[in-house]
Amino acid sequence: MLTVRSGKSNLLCYVHIVQTQVIAGSRTVRVRCPSESRGGHYLQITVPPEPIARQNVQGMAVLTSATGEEGGGLVPMRPSVAAENESVVQSYHEQSSLQSSGNSNNNAAGERAAETSQQQQHQQPQQPTTYMVTVPQGISAGQQFAVEVEGQRMMVTCPANVQAGMNLRILPPQQSTPPLNNSLSTATGTSLDRPPSEQESSRSSSIISNSPPLMQMFEVVVPPGVQPNQSFNLLANGQRVLVTCPPGILPGQKVRFQLPISNDKTKDTPAVQLEYESIKDGWARTIRVTDMKFVWVRMNEDGEIDTKSVSRFDIKHSAYTKRLAFLEGNDSRMRTGMLSFGIANESSVDSSVHRDGKEVIGYSEIAAAQPLSFDEKTAWFQDIIRERLRIKWGDGHIRLLVRRKHLLHDSIEAVMSLSRTDMSKIWRFEFMNEVGVDAGGLQREWFQLITEEIFNPDMGLWLPSATNQMAMRINPSSEMACPEDHLIYFRFLGRVMGKALFDGQLVAGHMVRHLYKHLLGWPVMFEDLELPDEDYYKSLKSLLELDNVEDMCLDFTFTENALGENRVVDLIEGGSDVTLTNDNLPEYLEANLMYHLMDRVKPQLKELLLGFYDVIPEPLLTIFDFQELELVSL
Repeated sequence: MLTVRSGKSNLLCYVHIVQTQVIAGSRTVRVRCPSESRGGHYLQITVPPEPIARQNVQGMAVLTSATGEEGGGLVPMRPSVAAENESVVQSYHEQSSLQSSGNSNNNAAGERAAETSQQQQHQQPQQPTTYMVTVPQGISAGQQFAVEVEGQRMMVTCPANVQAGMNLRILPPQQSTPPLNNSLSTATGTSLDRPPSEQESSRSSSIISNSPPLMQMFEVVVPPGVQPNQSFNLLANGQRVLVTCPPGILPGQKVRFQLPISNDKTKDTPAVQLEYESIKDGWARTIRVTDMKFVWVRMNEDGEIDTKSVSRFDIKHSAYTKRLAFLEGNDSRMRTGMLSFGIANESSVDSSVHRDGKEVIGYSEIAAAQPLSFDEKTAWFQDIIRERLRIKWGDGHIRLLVRRKHLLHDSIEAVMSLSRTDMSKIWRFEFMNEVGVDAGGLQREWFQLITEEIFNPDMGLWLPSATNQMAMRINPSSEMACPEDHLIYFRFLGRVMGKALFDGQLVAGHMVRHLYKHLLGWPVMFEDLELPDEDYYKSLKSLLELDNVEDMCLDFTFTENALGENRVVDLIEGGSDVTLTNDNLPEYLEANLMYHLMDRVKPQLKELLLGFYDVIPEPLLTIFDFQELELVSL
C-alpha cells in the first residue's frame, strides 16, 4: 500500500480522463484520479507486482579455462565438463595437426584429398560408423537438436531417460555412394552423363532428418584449362560457388549441381547458365556445395582461383583466419572455447542459423543478402533480428537496474549473470534513484557510457594504436592493470558489442582493422600489421630488400615494453636460439604476423569473440565485410 499526492492543489480531475504519473518505489506508474477526489486530496493505491518472468539470484557466471590456464577470471574446468567436451577437443586438435603438417597450397592439398577419395570409391564398403554427441542444455526427452557429422547436418531426437549434458551414440543414415571427402575445400560437380545415385531411405531410429529445402539445379560448362579434380569459381544467382571438376570431365563439357532456394519459390526452376567470378586479385567468400558451408578462395589477377604453389609464407598471398571451437563451461550460462589461427582457405562457417534444433535463417536468405548495398544489408539484418531472433516481450525480458556512480561494476554483475538466451531478450534500463522511463534514450546512454569507460586507456584494457590514436588495440599487458578479472572485462565487452549490434545501438570504441576481421572470420594478411604499428610494419617489410639479412643480427624474438619494463618474447619455440637468415626470412615474417595479430593477445581476444558470439550468430555476419561491420557499430 502506497500513499501518494494526486496532482497540484488547483488540479481538477475527471474520472477516466485526467491522469498523473507518480513514483512508486523504483517504478513510474500512472494513476487515474477518481471522480470523488479533488486536487489536494490523498489517495491510496495498490501497485501490482512487476511482471518478471524469473528473478536471477545466481550471481555472475564464472569463466571456464579450456586449456588449463588460470587467472584473470578463469577457473579450471571440472573433470565432468572436460569429459563432455572430449570429442570436440579431439576433433579440434586433429584439424590443427592436419593444417600444421600440410602444405599451405590449397590446390595441392585438394588434389591429394581427391585422389584419396577416388581410391576409397574402389574399396569395399565399411561397417557403419557410430558417433558420440552431447545433448545440449535445455533439451529434454522427445525434443530435437541439430548435429553435424562429416559435413552432414541432421536432427537427433533425444531418447527417453536421457538428459541434457549426457552423451548419446548415433548412427548417421547410410548413403549408397561414398560421401565426399570433407577435407576438400571445394564442392564436387556431377557429370551429366553420370547422375548422382539417390540416398537410401533407411534412417536410424534416433535420427529425424530436416525437411529438405527446395533445390535448384544448375549446370555449367567447365572453363578452359580446368583439369579433373581441379576447382573453379562461378556465380550462381548472385552467390559465389566453388565447384570441383569431376574425374573424367574435360573443359567444354557440362557439369551440374544443386543449391537450396528460398521456400517461397514453389515453382520448378529450370537449369540456368552461370556467370564466372569477376573478382580479381583478392579473397572471395564462396559456398562449398558438399556441406553448404561458406569458405574462402583466393582469386588471381585473371579472376580465376589462384592455384599458385605457395609452400612457404608469402606477404601478398598468404592469409589466415581465426579458428574458434566452442566448449561447454562449468556454468551452462557461459561457454568457453579454444582459439587459434588457420589457413584462410581451409576455414569454414555455417551458412544457416539454428535455434533449438530448428533452422530459423536459411542459406538462400543469407546468400541473397550478401551482394546488397550497405544500407540494404543493415535493414535486412535488423529485420531478421526483430522477426526471427529477438525474444518477444511477453516471453521474457530483462530489467537492468544500475547505479550511475558504480555503472561499470553493476553492469558487469548484471550482464555476466545472464544466459545466452537472455542476450536475445529485450532489455530495459533504469538508473537507481533517477526518474525516467526507458523508451530508448536510457538504452543509448548506457551503451555510450559503458563503452566509453571500458575503452578508456586509463582503464588499462585497451591502448591507442601507434598509427591512429582513435583506433584502439587490446593491451597485451591488461593483466597487470586488472590481474584478477581482466578477462571478465573482455567477455563482458564482447557481449555488450554483440548486444549493441543486435539492438541497433552504437558503441563508443573504434578498434583496429584486424579485430573486426577476427569477428567476421575474415582473412588476416601481412598488410594488417601496418595499422597497429606502421613503423614496425615498414621495418619488417624492408628486410625483403636486403641482400643479406644476417647483417641485422636478429633472431626469432620480439622485445616489448610492459609498463616501462622491456621483456623479450620468443616468436617461436626456442626463438632466441634461431638466427634470422635469408633462408628462414618467410618464417620470421609469418611468426611476427601470428604473434602481433593473434598470440600476443589470444586470451583477451578469445573472450571478446566468445562474448560477441553469445549474441550474434556467426553465419549472420557473413553478409558484412570488415569495413561495413565497423560502420554499423560506430
